[in-house]
Parts: sequence; C-alpha cells; structure tokens
Amino acid sequence: MNEHTGAQKVTTHSINIPDALRCAACGALLIDGYYFIHGRRERYCARCIRERDRCDVCSAPLGDRYWTLHDGRRLCETCHATAIYDPSVAQQLFNETVAAIVAQLGMALRVGVDFRLVDAPTLAAVRAQDKPPQPGEAPALGLYQRHGRLRVIYMLYGLPKLLFRTVVAHEYAHAWQGENCPLLNDYDLIEGFAEWVAYHHLGYLGSHKAAAAMRESNHPYRPLLERMLALEAQIGPAGVLEYMRRAGVR
Repeated sequence: MNEHTGAQKVTTHSINIPDALRCAACGALLIDGYYFIHGRRERYCARCIRERDRCDVCSAPLGDRYWTLHDGRRLCETCHATAIYDPSVAQQLFNETVAAIVAQLGMALRVGVDFRLVDAPTLAAVRAQDKPPQPGEAPALGLYQRHGRLRVIYMLYGLPKLLFRTVVAHEYAHAWQGENCPLLNDYDLIEGFAEWVAYHHLGYLGSHKAAAAMRESNHPYRPLLERMLALEAQIGPAGVLEYMRRAGVR
C-alpha cells in the first residue's frame, strides 16, 4: 500500500486467475484461444498441443507432473489419479464388472474366463499370437484369447479405473461370443456388440457422460455401436442377445 496515494500495487502473480483461463500443461494464460481433448475439461495452449509429449492414455499434453511406467508409457496427472496398478485391485474390479454385466444383461458364461494384468510388451506379444501387428495399428488396452480350454482376458495395467472397467466389459463380451456365437465371423457385428456391452455397462455405473462420449467420438467402432443401438431400439436388449446367438450358429 502506498501511504501517500492509497493505491495498491498489483502484479500478475497476485491475481487469482481461474484454472480454466490457464493452459493445463504449462500454466500460461490462454490469450489467443485454446484447444481441448475430447472427453476432458482441461484447456491447452497451441504451443503445448504442438510441442509437448502426450499422455499414453488420454493423449493430453503432459504437464510438469507426470508418471513414467516401467514399460515406458507415460501418464498425465489426471489419468494417474485413478490408474489401476495393483493386481489384487484389478482382480476385484474385474470381478465386479463381470458380475454387473451378468446382473444387467444376463450374460453369464458356462465356462469361466481367467484374468491377467500385464504390461504393454506382454500384451503386444499375446496379441501377435493371433495376428502380426499392422502398420499404424493402435496399441491394445485389453484382449480376450482362448488357448485350448483356457480362456483369458488380458488387461493393460495403469489404465484409469473407468476406462479399465469399460475395456473389461468389451473383452468380456468377446468371451461371451466365444461361447454363444462360435461361428460368428462378421467383424462389424463382433466389435459392435462388444462396444454395445461396454456402453450399457457405463450406463449401469451411472457414467452417462462417458457413455455419451462413446457416441460422439471419432473412434472407428462408433458407427458399429450405433448400429447395435438401432437394433436394440427395434428388438430390445434380450432380442440383441438372441440375434447374436442366431448369427453365430449359422
């Protein structure tokens, strides 16, 4: 305070500027507009979008605080906050997800499916057993495989909790298809149904924003999900399951 004039000196550091007006990565003021990542509320400046490395989960620019996992993946602070690292926690969430799908959609398995929490190189190696990786193909987050009598869902460790449950639901749908639709070879129907199960699981959890984001994304599975939802509107959820059974035994 200036004793003579009563004026108070104000610096930019003393101004309480809302986080929404700052870049979430570098903290700079968003004077010339901003960018955002689909499904995230944070805003980013053009420089961070252009120059900073990205989170391996959500693709947001990494800020000064991020986590590097042992397999080289890097997670932003938001993704790390709910990431699943502990195998026992992962097993519990897996069991809860499966139980919820059975309760909601009646998709019980006659033969159970095992669960494995793995790192990125292990998941890539398991995936390569089915088919060689294609150029530009996105890394897998989860995978269902059948090895003789052994049926396993592999999940990537370090996924945020809600994403973890979404991917488990998708892969469990493939396990259900293996039992109930053994001859199904329609790729669009296979993946569309798996997305449909994941979509309904999000609704079961009350995660309606995440479910809506599935219908707004530019993911290649989105049109396949829309087809399944259109089918459900005509014949209902039980009708969709019966439709899948018939399609997989022809």
